[in-house]
Amino acid sequence: MLFPTARIARLTGRVVGVTSIVSAVALTLLTGCGSQEQAAPSPASGAPVTSTTRIASAGVLGNQRRPDDSCAAEPAPADPAPRQVGNAPAAGVPTTTEVQGDPQRIVALSGDQLDALCALGLQGRIVGTTQPQPSYLGAVIHGSPGLGDPASPDLAAVGRATPDLILGSSALTPTDFGALNQIAPTVFTGASGAGWQDTLRTVAAAVGRPEAAARVLDEFTQDARKTGQQNDATHFQASVVQFTENTVRVYGADNFPASVLHAVGVDRPAAQRFTDKPYIELAPDADLSAADGDIVYLSFDSPAAKERAAGVLDSPAWRKLSANRDNRVFIVNNEVWQTGRGVVAARGILDDLRWLNAPIN
Repeated sequence: MLFPTARIARLTGRVVGVTSIVSAVALTLLTGCGSQEQAAPSPASGAPVTSTTRIASAGVLGNQRRPDDSCAAEPAPADPAPRQVGNAPAAGVPTTTEVQGDPQRIVALSGDQLDALCALGLQGRIVGTTQPQPSYLGAVIHGSPGLGDPASPDLAAVGRATPDLILGSSALTPTDFGALNQIAPTVFTGASGAGWQDTLRTVAAAVGRPEAAARVLDEFTQDARKTGQQNDATHFQASVVQFTENTVRVYGADNFPASVLHAVGVDRPAAQRFTDKPYIELAPDADLSAADGDIVYLSFDSPAAKERAAGVLDSPAWRKLSANRDNRVFIVNNEVWQTGRGVVAARGILDDLRWLNAPIN
């Protein structure tokens, strides 16, 4: 057990058990869409339960989100003066790119750039992006014209989109800068993940809105601190886990969700404080103690992973986890926790962290 005696006493003295809390919130599995509350069914004895609100013993979070309300309603004010925008380092990529005016037709070749444009209110100016487009940012972005895979965008399709600004990635397409820059001024952001705030700053500089990015990040910092204070974050160890089709990924301290937890002040289990890699992978029937915590936030990287989840959650290895015994395993939107990697996704994680100090059992 990860709870000291004093913590158990404090938690069990709160208002209601986690099962009834889950029942009081509208929940969905992966999209984070919907607006109607519904009661979460109690797990039946026997076979593992799989529903829109529970998989086996795990509650599902996210239905309070409205993706179409995720982006800023109006574009932030711009400074259209010509500017030199710094590129993330990559071989053959210049240190800076000159961008003029207020871009009206933007191609974004990675998901974290879409998140940044959404936060700045520029979602309506996106004329193309690589696939798949995230659903958590709403229909405008989810319906953007597809331009191929993030690692190999269709350059001809990019040209047909007639952009006046292209946002590329030094991590995904380092050799494409020259071809892209011949189509339109191109700015490269860095690798997505823990450096998501730098991506927002670079995108904002490219579109002439650096002050808007500073305000957005300042608001996030304030909200993160408030979330930590309201939920006693420093006294809880949050575990971040992802199921793939064949493995269990346990996330360390150098990745996107870890950066948000750090901003809130959430502690991490000792087994998840590594920084030499984003995650470790375990076999589902192995010792899963590294996945344990005071609370576990679990996501699925694919539909196939979701399909096999009930079996893993009902396995002897998973049942040994103290978080499972205490009904403190929550399923979260993988786009928000793992692939979004931007401030809009980070706000979604803040929403889910209100369960940190929910009482056990």
